[in-house]
Amino acid sequence: MSEAARGLTLRKPDGRSFRFDPGALCLELLTTGGPGDFAYFEVLHEPADLVRWADESRLPDGLEPIVAPDEVWAARALRDALWRLTSARAQGRALNPADLAVVNEAAAQIPLAPRITGRGGRDWAPGATGTQLLSVVARDAVDLLTGPYAHRIRECGSHDCRLLFVDTSRPGRRRWCAMERCGNRSKVRAHRVRHEGGRTMPEGLTKDAGWEIGVSRTLPLPVAAVWEFVASQEGVALWLGDGVRLPTEKGESYETGDGIAGEVRSYRPGDRVRLTYGTSTLQIAVSASGEGRTVLRIHQERLANAEERVRQRAHWKAVMGEITDALGVA
Repeated sequence: MSEAARGLTLRKPDGRSFRFDPGALCLELLTTGGPGDFAYFEVLHEPADLVRWADESRLPDGLEPIVAPDEVWAARALRDALWRLTSARAQGRALNPADLAVVNEAAAQIPLAPRITGRGGRDWAPGATGTQLLSVVARDAVDLLTGPYAHRIRECGSHDCRLLFVDTSRPGRRRWCAMERCGNRSKVRAHRVRHEGGRTMPEGLTKDAGWEIGVSRTLPLPVAAVWEFVASQEGVALWLGDGVRLPTEKGESYETGDGIAGEVRSYRPGDRVRLTYGTSTLQIAVSASGEGRTVLRIHQERLANAEERVRQRAHWKAVMGEITDALGVA
């Protein structure tokens, strides 16, 4: 597949198609089905299905592997392990040793062999097998999970989409699996909410999230430095409360000294933490902004009313000021 054509064509339940580029070969395999509820989307039933996936993947053209039935089952086992591992990485959870063993075993096999043709082009050595194909996929997963973009593995930002991708863009702001699918749906939904019934809703009020407030600041520091601080005990004391330990597991609870209780909704190291905060929802997020700069965002939604929104806006602006002071930013 050419560089310009990278990505897969996926079909929505209504039959319409969209282009999805997850950014890595191993993540492309996840579109063939998966464990649990994802078994409904299973497409790897026979050797021809795995050959078809390889042809549609980001691997260079010309690959014609000979796949045995047991290699189809091996592909499904590898894919399911990759689903669990990449989902765990996106949510900041520990990686399961059994799933790591599946990936490592596949990666240890002899991979596909590329070759140079007489005309200087690229081709594949004959006799490629399904096991060699899976070795290349597993090695790609090892590179992804141990490489510089491991913290950029993300789930689509839509509440009803579970597609995973790695954001390799320079700004690091990719939010959707595909703009033409979930991105556009979000825009349409937001526009409809703001103008429902022909009336513009009050500033800060949305249909889905109620009253909300957000503050942000661009800092002349790298993402890793900003995240390290906001996730540290010193940083957490500024935005969550003195003596509160930041929980990192989904569903893990906490309580502040002021009696505000909540639990973690998602924790993605180097990216964001989202948690319930009393009756509201709070999110702290960092993202790259140009060379060596970071945007720090604090967002709170499901506030009680406009008056609470005003109070919380002042509160989070003050918190943002304390964080920037602690980081030594003027």
